Amino acid sequence: MSLSLCRNVPLAPLTTFAVGGRARWFVSVSSPEQLVEAVKTARVKKLAYRVFAGGSNVVFGDRTFHGLMIQFRPKVKPCHWQGLTLTCQANLPLASLIKTAVSHGLAGLENLSGIPGTVGGAIVGNAGAYGQGIADCLTRVEIFDGRKTRWLDKKQCSFVYRESIFKRRDWLVLRAEFRLTKGDKKVLAKKSREIIKIRSEKYNPRLRSPGSFFKNVLVKDVSRATLAKLDQTKIRDGKIPAGYLLEAVGAKGMRQGGIRVADFHGNLLINDNHGTYRDVITLAAKLKKLVQAKFGIQLDEEVRYLGV
Repeated sequence: MSLSLCRNVPLAPLTTFAVGGRARWFVSVSSPEQLVEAVKTARVKKLAYRVFAGGSNVVFGDRTFHGLMIQFRPKVKPCHWQGLTLTCQANLPLASLIKTAVSHGLAGLENLSGIPGTVGGAIVGNAGAYGQGIADCLTRVEIFDGRKTRWLDKKQCSFVYRESIFKRRDWLVLRAEFRLTKGDKKVLAKKSREIIKIRSEKYNPRLRSPGSFFKNVLVKDVSRATLAKLDQTKIRDGKIPAGYLLEAVGAKGMRQGGIRVADFHGNLLINDNHGTYRDVITLAAKLKKLVQAKFGIQLDEEVRYLGV
């Protein structure tokens, strides 16, 4: 297998946030085998490398990344379906996985409807919504650990809220297997449509944004004194919405250069004027400082910074 590397490729157009500089070397791959080959190529050439997929939930640096940027290009390929089990490539759009599950009357993923990106990206970030997470139905993941391809069971993935072992280890997610439960197709389809409608109203897909910028805060991680300062009606499923905290400190409409906080949602950063990575991290630092000062809560980014 031979891959053709491109030189001096702009990265901003490859993301939903439209922020970023260039990659000195770039390659786009569409299969797990090509992804492994790309990593091996980087190592042979002694190049640092980074991997991304659909371009949501990531922020690239302004400067040129002098290694190899690898895009595991989203591609719709049929899931392998057997009984209650679905297996797919990691670069399958998450929406396609959910559509397949719903069409077969399989429940457990429908609340994730409308979340952008790929299955692999959702696994890395342990994506979830409305009390349901992608790890709930996951049984195992095929990975490349830098030496060989192997399968991990869910426990080995070390899932916690919006985190996984894949954020700490240099492992690549290649394929995933899910075991779902039986459901009613019509009920699942209706639920999926309703959630997509809600998300599209909150997160207009035409906006240049990475999606939710900060993680929600787990109630178990804050003190009683801090909880006493909060509007208890805002707490849902054991989580304090980052949007609520940000709105409480006046984040809506705040701006840094070409990046601003949406005037309708405190946890949505928008690029509307050639925003830069420097604008993003400066504004993010200001927002975190304001929340820390008012509530004593340290916000953590949900987005990933790549090539910085």
